[in-house]
Amino acid sequence: MRTVRLSEMSERERQAILSRADADLTSAVRAAKRIIEDVRVGGDDALARYARELDGWTGDQLTLDRAEIRKALDAVPSELLRALRLSARRIRAFHSRQVLKGFEFRDEFGLYGQRVVPLDRVGVYVPGGTAAYMSTVLMACIPASIAGVREIAMFTPGRAGQVPPGVLAAAEICGVEEVHPVGGAHAIAAMTYGTESLRRVQKIVGPGGAFVAAAKMLVRNDCEIDSVAGPSEVLILADSSASAELIAADMLAQLEHDPLATAVLVSTSDRVLESARRALQRKIPQAPRSRIIRSSASRNALFISADTLREAVDFANEYAPEHLLIDVKDPRKLLPSVRSAGSVFLGPLSSVAFGDYCSGTNHILPTKGTARMRSGLSVYDFLKVIPYQQISPRGAAELSKAVEVMARAEGLPGHAEAAVMRSRRISG
Repeated sequence: MRTVRLSEMSERERQAILSRADADLTSAVRAAKRIIEDVRVGGDDALARYARELDGWTGDQLTLDRAEIRKALDAVPSELLRALRLSARRIRAFHSRQVLKGFEFRDEFGLYGQRVVPLDRVGVYVPGGTAAYMSTVLMACIPASIAGVREIAMFTPGRAGQVPPGVLAAAEICGVEEVHPVGGAHAIAAMTYGTESLRRVQKIVGPGGAFVAAAKMLVRNDCEIDSVAGPSEVLILADSSASAELIAADMLAQLEHDPLATAVLVSTSDRVLESARRALQRKIPQAPRSRIIRSSASRNALFISADTLREAVDFANEYAPEHLLIDVKDPRKLLPSVRSAGSVFLGPLSSVAFGDYCSGTNHILPTKGTARMRSGLSVYDFLKVIPYQQISPRGAAELSKAVEVMARAEGLPGHAEAAVMRSRRISG
């Protein structure tokens, strides 16, 4: 854990912080490339072989029976089921307000408009490993459903070949009828290219580990993807009014994800910085995932002193964090200055954990500074915008003149002739 002053930071040190520590995907890319090609050529047989070897799959079907998905509702504790349904309601309430509309208008040159069309079939990847990510099911599938996607194919490795009941219950709540107990690069290959029994998808969404990230990088020219997810991260802006204990709790919550997770505190109060650092150190030994947290905190827990909130916000925009928690006296006053963040949490009560599960905003967010140019997962990710036009006689006559001049200037005489021919047809 390091403490530095923003005004004294060298450009080299600043760039090192902004660039993030990240896993080397070189070996993962090599392995994923071989797996993808095997599944692309070998279809179901190759997919089943990798599912057995890497996922512990022992079944005879690569698609779960609908009855197995439905009965998961009875297999999870009632308290968990209530929490899942509450989360689903809140995610729907937020995302249903993400509206992208078509339009149509006329002017003297013709009729113009755009259609908003949902994707037909998408693939949702839900990680397995050390946790059962039922929240990711809700975050990915509900926006797709609101957008009007007709088919959602969910892939998840489960544990020892068994998909956790909570993950299946979340799928049932979302109305997902197609679940495959398959993970890793072989799942990405199946979604991208299809097999004898599985149809390809138009887009893949959802986070994953190194092999999934590598596979998504390799297939993105053949299938649309949401993004290549990196380690989880939080940046907290705090002044002297902030609670060091609450700050430390949110830093620990991010650091428990994996050894590469990052937690940064930028504060105008040296007292808060030091108190939060001590609080985090005190909490780590008692944390259930202390081994992971020790590793991530030693690498990527950073405490930065800022002279002013303006300086702190400027750094936050440059850093472009996945999660931005603003714990200052008047957090809404700073909100208009925020230009780059995956999701923003305002005030001491707004733990990032709420956004991870049930406040309603999405937790599939840009990482590694990509919030500078992209947004988190939303309804818009599942929609296509198709413009259309019908040129009027006057439009053909007038616009062809501009087309002819511009096309010939660009060295494309065929374009010029195609437009002028319409003008001649009207006049002739």
